[in-house]
Amino acid sequence: MPFLLNLLFTSTTWLWLLLSVITGIAYAFIFYPKALSEKTLISKCLFVFRAISVATLIFLLFAPLTETIKRETEKPLIIFAQDNSSSIRISKPAGFDLSAYKKNLHQLISQLKEKYDVKSFQFGTAVNEKNVDDSKYTDDGTDIAALFKQLNNQYQGRNIGAVILASDGIYNSGGSPAFEANKIKSPIYAIALGDTSAKKDVLITNVQYNDVVFLNNQFQLKVNFEAYLLKGSNAKLTVKQDSKVVASRSISINSNDFQGSALIALDANKKGQQKYLVSIEPLSGELSKENNSQGIFVDVIDGRKDVLIIANSPHPDLSALKSSIEESKNYTVKVVMASEIKNSELQRASLIIMHQLPSITNQAKNILTQLQNKSIFFIIGNQTDVSAFSGSQSVLNISSQANTLQETFGAVNENFYSFSISDSTINKIRNFPPLLSPFGNYAVKSTAAVFMNQRIANIKTEKPLFLFADEGQRKIGILAGEGIWRWKLDDFEENGNHTAVNELVTKTVQFLSTNTDKRKFRVFSAKNNFLNNEPVLFNAELYNDAFELINSPEVNITLTSNKGKKYSYLFSRTEKAYELNAGALPEGEYSYSAATKLGDKNYSLSGKINVIKQKVEILQTVANHQLLSNMAIANGGSLIYPNEINKLPELLQKNELVKTVSHEDKQYDELINIKVLFFLIIALLTAEWFIRKRNGEI
Repeated sequence: MPFLLNLLFTSTTWLWLLLSVITGIAYAFIFYPKALSEKTLISKCLFVFRAISVATLIFLLFAPLTETIKRETEKPLIIFAQDNSSSIRISKPAGFDLSAYKKNLHQLISQLKEKYDVKSFQFGTAVNEKNVDDSKYTDDGTDIAALFKQLNNQYQGRNIGAVILASDGIYNSGGSPAFEANKIKSPIYAIALGDTSAKKDVLITNVQYNDVVFLNNQFQLKVNFEAYLLKGSNAKLTVKQDSKVVASRSISINSNDFQGSALIALDANKKGQQKYLVSIEPLSGELSKENNSQGIFVDVIDGRKDVLIIANSPHPDLSALKSSIEESKNYTVKVVMASEIKNSELQRASLIIMHQLPSITNQAKNILTQLQNKSIFFIIGNQTDVSAFSGSQSVLNISSQANTLQETFGAVNENFYSFSISDSTINKIRNFPPLLSPFGNYAVKSTAAVFMNQRIANIKTEKPLFLFADEGQRKIGILAGEGIWRWKLDDFEENGNHTAVNELVTKTVQFLSTNTDKRKFRVFSAKNNFLNNEPVLFNAELYNDAFELINSPEVNITLTSNKGKKYSYLFSRTEKAYELNAGALPEGEYSYSAATKLGDKNYSLSGKINVIKQKVEILQTVANHQLLSNMAIANGGSLIYPNEINKLPELLQKNELVKTVSHEDKQYDELINIKVLFFLIIALLTAEWFIRKRNGEI
């Protein structure tokens, strides 16, 4: 790392230097007036020592600057990225030897390291910095764009000489590889793997079905399938439940590029989670048999819960609520006006939603007297008689004059634990438009869990907007504002869907309509079915005798696969509960058993989850070399084939973009900070003192 030190001179600096030298010499003359006339070397040395010391000290008072220039050279960085997806292994062209290819890769990288800095990556479902000759070609997906994103982030500002991309060009997740590759601004050399010709194959591309059905009902599967180079063949499609064939279809393949689908009706005659195996019998000469089957899991439940929305008058909130609740197959929803309600409907409902009731025109006393043991969700608006409302329940009291309304935004309470809402939904709620709430004083009359407080403009208040209470035999929910329909419109406008509002409404209805869980130890999986490339997530809660959330004891869980393999974990603590990220698990059915101990009491829970293999890699096996060629040419590189990789060192050497870069770093500092000057002055003064002492002049 060569460097250069320069003293920066200006016209003023030169004048000060001249003044410093004159002053140093003058001071030396005063101290040694006869030094130059004497012939002794000692006197002359003392004169010079004193002149240099004084001149240097005076010059340093001017604080002159020095410029230090450091020069570094950076060799080109060659990034070698190997596609580790299973399509590389499954779809190989004739004559291609995978083991010989890996051996050639090892030799190539060893050769490149002699001249360049080389970094190796593997990519598929994830991007990892690993040796490329260790690739197993087992990933169940390919995200080429993620590779370029990581390279851009990790090596921003580095001298990337070239990227060598070994892939078949097939990608099935992430964004456009070409778009991300363009950001690299370095040559790309693509090694074209895989086979661009179609092979004999029949496969199931997708199975569409409802994952929740009701006992003794019939439900349908729509099975989509494809076949290549198998014209004139007949295949058999079967659906099995517990190894028993419950449906079958005959498929006649009438073209070499065949696509089709079949609707299959099944009976939900068994309660609980049911596994069905949908498969097509393999045909002779198929490329892969892995894509001939797909397992699905269906939850068969005993019945739906009835939700009854009673309204004072028509309102856009009603249709917004109804459509959100119906997103869950566990509920049936009916909307009726208060004047048309029937006793049988009240008795059948698991949850009553009172929209703007009691109102100024309808006190709904007859309805409320029949709901002593029913869970109720009150939604307050401009038609609500807030005085009558305050007297109809024991949760919230509102003192308002003349039913005046004001706009209120929702401020989510981070310490709300009655049910969980995803972080993305909470972030969206913060930006939802305001509701219309009664203006007045709010007072919580009993123990309640506040989900949202009112935010008026930018001021957060302690007035509750959305709260819940558990009265033992029933639950009460109160939304002190109307305008959910505005939330739903805003959700769609901003995000293109109603996911946030649907989740909020569904979780609210689920909490209010479910009987109170009195268990002190609870364990929940994020869902019943996980893909084999996504993390398996669990949450746990532990309550003391006062039913307060605690998390002091440790909670452990053991997952056992249907093959008998066990995975043991310890939950991590959150603020008041527990969570676990078990990571991605192999395909299979798992039973879990969680346990903890509070005092002298042992608690345990068990359940089941499923991990389903994602088979997107074997749904498309025809290599896309055109994509690789386009990316390489656009970035100043080229496309080569596996038998040509020995040409890469020569191609890199000829490419003018692959070159060593010199970096120059300039730093400015005051001359007085250079330590060698300090020691020089000390040395001169010390030498002068020592010589004078030795000659008896001191």
